[in-house]
Amino acid sequence: MASTSRFRAARRAAAIGIVAALTGLAAPAIADDMQTCHDESGDAAIAACTRAIGARKLSKRNQAIAYTSRGVEWRAKRQLDRAIADHSQAIKLDPSLSEAFYNRGNAYGDKGENDRAITDYDQAIRLNPKFAGAFNNRGLARRQKGDTVGGDADIARAKELNKP
Repeated sequence: MASTSRFRAARRAAAIGIVAALTGLAAPAIADDMQTCHDESGDAAIAACTRAIGARKLSKRNQAIAYTSRGVEWRAKRQLDRAIADHSQAIKLDPSLSEAFYNRGNAYGDKGENDRAITDYDQAIRLNPKFAGAFNNRGLARRQKGDTVGGDADIARAKELNKP
């Protein structure tokens, strides 16, 4: 659907506040791992996210962020079932994390499971009504299912939300 680099860019933007919140609240090694989890890609990010999760010292919200960040990396490696499992764990830990629904929707979309993707994009939009990426990707999934009118409306909404 949307490019992996756009996912990483959005995740990095959120990471600034997350890492700032972690500084002083968690051991420096965990804060370093969370930073790497967000800033790096591939195996380095996966390893850092895994260490941060395994330390068991993060809040539920930050655990959820680490899981969904790792899920994005699994998706980039085309390990979609692992990605979906991580995003599902993130949702279990923090059902208000719109990015986890969005990211899981992207993985479902990559598997061709457009109904499941649309359901996740719907939830991401409910949680964050200004989530342009969720509108865009829901529009693409709707188009793939043959709903051109609904898909075009979602894509137009995404463009409107992205205007400066």
